[in-house]
Amino acid sequence: MRRLENYHHSITRYLYHEFEKSSMVYLRAGLEIFHNARKSLDSNTQPSIGNLGIAIELMLKTLIVKHNPVLLFVGLPDEVQVLFSCPESLPKDFNWRPFDIDLRSFKYKTKELDECISLFYVLFPQHKQELHAYFRLLSSCRNASVHSVLPSFQRYELERLGYLALRVLIILQTTKNISEYAYFTKKEDKKFLLEFKNERIERVKKIIDQAKEKSKHIDTGRSSSSIDGWEFYVTDCPICGSEGVLSGYTEVHVEGHDEDPDVSLDFFADSFECADCGLKLEDADELKLAGIDLFYDRSSELDKWDAEQYEPDGDYM
Repeated sequence: MRRLENYHHSITRYLYHEFEKSSMVYLRAGLEIFHNARKSLDSNTQPSIGNLGIAIELMLKTLIVKHNPVLLFVGLPDEVQVLFSCPESLPKDFNWRPFDIDLRSFKYKTKELDECISLFYVLFPQHKQELHAYFRLLSSCRNASVHSVLPSFQRYELERLGYLALRVLIILQTTKNISEYAYFTKKEDKKFLLEFKNERIERVKKIIDQAKEKSKHIDTGRSSSSIDGWEFYVTDCPICGSEGVLSGYTEVHVEGHDEDPDVSLDFFADSFECADCGLKLEDADELKLAGIDLFYDRSSELDKWDAEQYEPDGDYM
């Protein structure tokens, strides 16, 4: 049995190091192109977005495979699933060598980007609201940047992906899911992170001032918005008072004893847009700068939530 446990440890370590190595290759290339692109107004952003997108995806896969490869690979044979989940359950004469060849040649497919992002949220729920809008941007442009032609990107959108790449790296290095020696943050990276933070503050101030000026010329009265979906929530605009739309996600929160739990339904906001005054905020940090709440109680909609989450026979969807 020690032989199987040793192999389990060895192949997991091998897969982890291969994903870590590949992610850092793309990260170095992506950040180099990214920093050069920031210096040139007419630079093509697609190579930077493509490399950074792949780097982020591979960093997520490095995190997942370190916890357990069975969480990452799709269509694994039953024997390999047991090997990664509970190797002690396999017979002593189990022959792992045929599967080793397939694993080391990466024959098996891995989960898609959005699935890896979901697993990141499971492992780091404290960072979900902070990075939710950034990952949403990545999901919308990653495949197009690699397999197609991207429409023109604003500089701020490119910088948001650069920020996401460095933020994910910092989180994974801080939690020892990626080695601190795999990538040393450069002076140019640190300078960008500081500038990104300062420019965001100035950007939000400018957007608020523009929204205030536009609100002076709104003569149709306070308008209302109607939108359905657990990814959206309607709230008053802090500038013009009209109803604007928050984007984010809704989750059930449970506290208390199993016999009598306290169940609530919470909406976590990560962006906002008002059609009347034009106020548009891109992430949770910008919402905070504009004085918009990040959490909203939707417990009054628990019955609707349950009805949509569960099939009529009581099985979870």
